[in-house]
Amino acid sequence: MKRGGAFGAFFLSSLIAGLAMASPVDARLGDALRARLAEAGEGATVVVEAGDYAGPLAISKAVRLVGRPGATLWGDEKTHVVTITAADVEISGFTIRGSGRDLGKDQAAIHTTGARTFIHGNRITDSLHGIYVRRANDCTIVNNIILGDGAVAEAVADPLSGGLKPGESELCDVESPQDRRGNGIHLWNSAGHVITGNTIMGTRDGIYFSFTDGTTVRDNTITKVRYGLHYMYSDENTFEGNLFSENAAGSALMYSKGIVLRGNRFVANRSHRAYGILFQSVDDTRVEENLIEGNTLGFYLENSNNVTVRGNRVVGNYIGLRVSDSTAGGRFHENVFFGNIHPVETSGANQANAWTVDGRGNYWEGALTLDLNRDGIADLPHREPDLFGGWRRSFPAVGLLSASPGEKLLRLIHSRIALPSLPGVTDTRPLITTRKTP
Repeated sequence: MKRGGAFGAFFLSSLIAGLAMASPVDARLGDALRARLAEAGEGATVVVEAGDYAGPLAISKAVRLVGRPGATLWGDEKTHVVTITAADVEISGFTIRGSGRDLGKDQAAIHTTGARTFIHGNRITDSLHGIYVRRANDCTIVNNIILGDGAVAEAVADPLSGGLKPGESELCDVESPQDRRGNGIHLWNSAGHVITGNTIMGTRDGIYFSFTDGTTVRDNTITKVRYGLHYMYSDENTFEGNLFSENAAGSALMYSKGIVLRGNRFVANRSHRAYGILFQSVDDTRVEENLIEGNTLGFYLENSNNVTVRGNRVVGNYIGLRVSDSTAGGRFHENVFFGNIHPVETSGANQANAWTVDGRGNYWEGALTLDLNRDGIADLPHREPDLFGGWRRSFPAVGLLSASPGEKLLRLIHSRIALPSLPGVTDTRPLITTRKTP
């Protein structure tokens, strides 16, 4: 007993010491910083030297708040760490941590309602949302590092089966262990942002769009989150050169139009229902020169119209592409389908979409390559069958037949003689060579 009691006392004293070390904040530094902000004039620059500053901070005038290396803003774990309500505020160079955790109040490390907020070069951790932009236009968010509470290991619910109907606080009300975390960057009811060069890891979703238009998202790295990009009711946005990798469910885009996805990498999103890219009711959109590799389902389109899918590499996925018959006006051309266990899955004949555009189809692994005139286009059409379709979900054991001798034989026969009533797609001008994309 004495030995156990001694150990308990030692453990308790160590715990108290550890808590003391985890709270190094000097309240006087925080008070002094708030006083400097109060005294600063419009347009002033407030430089903050290294140290631990107790928050929260409220910025209600246009100032530049510049942190020197080692400057840390500590929240009170009850509200936002930094609240910005004025236009033309700049904040840079800080480590920011310790926001409240109330999802209903959308608490964040940096919460802005000020137009043209410039947020750059910060490191954010131990917070609910990283950066939350609410009804503020033309913000610039550059080169920040946002770390959530941990990498995602759990499988997630299929976003199509959940009946997503976001309200003002969007999906924050959905309960699950993952959903108790906030998003890396959360954009709501705003427009005209530029988001570049940020690194986001271990949050709930990487970047969340809701009712946000006219924004450019370029060269960001988002890993080990739930959805790398979670997106709805947002139009005319451009995504270029981003990496969405090792997330539980890749990227889900819904109920939007006029999007451009170009030169991005959607890689290794592999939970049970993970998508590289998911489109649900997305119209008039271009998906060009992206790499979609190593996902459970590479690219899924449902109830989407007039989507151009050109020059993408769809490689090494369990299912490369799923296109429902509710999708129409799609233009699929110059894509590479290689190394997928099931290249294409459809829900029917898929006759409302074009698989050859301007005389050029797609490259299909294993297709006939007869090309007598050497123009790089096969002389015979390619029929890509979907032999198992939805049976894969109703009867998972069907997957054991993938790439079996019997399946290969049926594919060979169908490529030469169109078997009746077999779902799939027909490419009338298939390419015989691949082309390199990012």
